Amino acid sequence: MRACSGVTAQWLAALWVASACSEPPGAPSVGGPTDAKVSVEAGAGSDAATAETTDASGDGIAQPDYSAEPDAAADSGDPGDGTATGELPSFVKDVADAADAVDWDLLDPPDVAGDAPAEVAPDAVPVGDKGLEVVYAHSSSQLYKFENKTFSLVGGFNFDKFSGQVTDIALDDTGALYAVTFGDVFACDKATAACKWLATLPQSFNGLTFVPKDTAVPGKAALIGIANSGDWNLIEVQGGSAKVTKLGAYGGFSSSGDAFSVEKVGTYATVKQGPFGGDKLVEVNPATGQVVKTLGDCGVADLWGIAWTGGVLYGFASSGGVYSLDVKTGKASSIPGLMVPNGVSWWGAGVSTRAAGG
Repeated sequence: MRACSGVTAQWLAALWVASACSEPPGAPSVGGPTDAKVSVEAGAGSDAATAETTDASGDGIAQPDYSAEPDAAADSGDPGDGTATGELPSFVKDVADAADAVDWDLLDPPDVAGDAPAEVAPDAVPVGDKGLEVVYAHSSSQLYKFENKTFSLVGGFNFDKFSGQVTDIALDDTGALYAVTFGDVFACDKATAACKWLATLPQSFNGLTFVPKDTAVPGKAALIGIANSGDWNLIEVQGGSAKVTKLGAYGGFSSSGDAFSVEKVGTYATVKQGPFGGDKLVEVNPATGQVVKTLGDCGVADLWGIAWTGGVLYGFASSGGVYSLDVKTGKASSIPGLMVPNGVSWWGAGVSTRAAGG
């Protein structure tokens, strides 16, 4: 609500009296626009031939609510016979209140184009929270929260459409969670594991991570999909399609299943060298995916999820084991006293790019 001067308030009161006296009997009152919500239908799903797929907001754009104006008939000053009394409405106590009662947004609506961007519906895209250090891990069908070395089941992934096995997840700099199946990318609610379809992917990825803002895309964190081959791909989602751009590759290594990138910590991945090689921990260039340092053998096979929090790098194995990884040697070690959910085969893990603060 914009502020106005006393002069403006007096002018408005006079304007009201003039309009009330000149208004023909029975003339309808003019209100602002009603609530509107534009629903954007996403494009074809997994079974469609989507050659190029570029971060859609989801299912709609919310407009401001103009419906809560005062009842014009009750407060018009019309006694019921179509004649205006010329008195101020009952909900206005004095001239100053007349100005306060005006909905200035109705008198000064936004430009049709070139004004501020439309407000995004709150349920269109997941919103991050302050718990950026919290790790999330998952099987192909269930999401777990890992905090203070304790697991809690969030729930089974629930897709609005095109359900599938989740190959990996990633969290951006706000803590918002995204997931990929073999054919599609989704935005997911961390509290319920409900997932909203965003786009069909032109290829599958067994690894997913965000890299910090200004690393691959100016001004924002970027979603990276890692192919089995070790290719490092930028995923840009918009309007139900996803554009995938290859930025680089590990070079001489294939993807074991995951990578993470945290500001002030670095970017690391588990890789394999050769078709039957064991997992190695490597440090990579977040802008290109190129391996810059091989840290060493992990000693554990199929670490399909890795994430960093609280000064510890965790590895989640498809066998169900959870380990700490030495960032200098790559060696995996068991964690004394850690209670791991029974029967879980880990398919991936993720943590925000700002898990270390900043």
